[in-house]
Amino acid sequence: MGAAVRFQFDARSNTGKASRSVMENNISTLLTEINRAGIAGTALNLSVLSSSQMESGAKERLQDLWRDAHFECNKETNISNCLNDFQGFQVRKIPVTVKPQDPSTYTDPLNRELVISLNKRGIITGVRFAWDLQEDVETMLTSTLVGGVSDTKQRREILKWVEDFRCYYNEKNINALKQIYSDDALIITGSVVTKRTVSGDNNVHLKPEIKYTIQSKDEYIKKLEERIFKNRIKVEFDHISVMSHGAKKGIYGVTLHQKWRAGSYYDEGWLFLLWDFNDPEKPQIHVRTWQPDQAVAKDGVFTLDDFFIP
Repeated sequence: MGAAVRFQFDARSNTGKASRSVMENNISTLLTEINRAGIAGTALNLSVLSSSQMESGAKERLQDLWRDAHFECNKETNISNCLNDFQGFQVRKIPVTVKPQDPSTYTDPLNRELVISLNKRGIITGVRFAWDLQEDVETMLTSTLVGGVSDTKQRREILKWVEDFRCYYNEKNINALKQIYSDDALIITGSVVTKRTVSGDNNVHLKPEIKYTIQSKDEYIKKLEERIFKNRIKVEFDHISVMSHGAKKGIYGVTLHQKWRAGSYYDEGWLFLLWDFNDPEKPQIHVRTWQPDQAVAKDGVFTLDDFFIP
């Protein structure tokens, strides 16, 4: 297969006032360069896309993704629906074959799908791998009612931001994380500690206890910058559920199961995000909690009901 890749929207697509042909050309140019570099095994030359075709931040994040794994398009012609969201548009289900830079450490599927986001002017704002568990995606995008979020456009927007949020960690995109957490964000991390006691008969008893640590946004970001992001990071999400706040418009609770690897450290647990979408251009996370499975078994997962929202 040659390097040139053509993209076009299907007949169902509604791009509104945005130029369909401009967006199709921008995506085609991007996929062609991805394919050229993927086949040749070389660096991406994203200078082929001008600032009116792809944002600089999107280029930087794609370059970060490319350092770990190259990929190439499986089809010379890709036809996809144009999905509308509050910031612009999404294109999903672009099949690619991944060519990891270090196969010994790569554990994700080799056949994956790209998601491309564009703003209302048709400029590419992000490129990322789609959520691996497609049943979660289909539930989010097609169910008539997900946790009280009946609006398909809103569910798609939430999914997009959750996907971006995961990528920010994998890409070590500290600036994006600084923006997505509100200045007064509350960060709660659970852990299991073993309490040692000695009874009257000198028998030692070990009892696991759940300990919660609270951090401010500044403390959390500083820890990421100075310690955690010095390692190779891999974050995976599955089992997403979303609940809208019964009384507060634009407030959502997002619950996810998370797998986290930083260097040799690995854990699994449940992540809860209290998300404010009242400014659709700049949604903010006010609360982030993480609980290991043992904590969830004992205390249950945090929900919207556990936090006061003024």
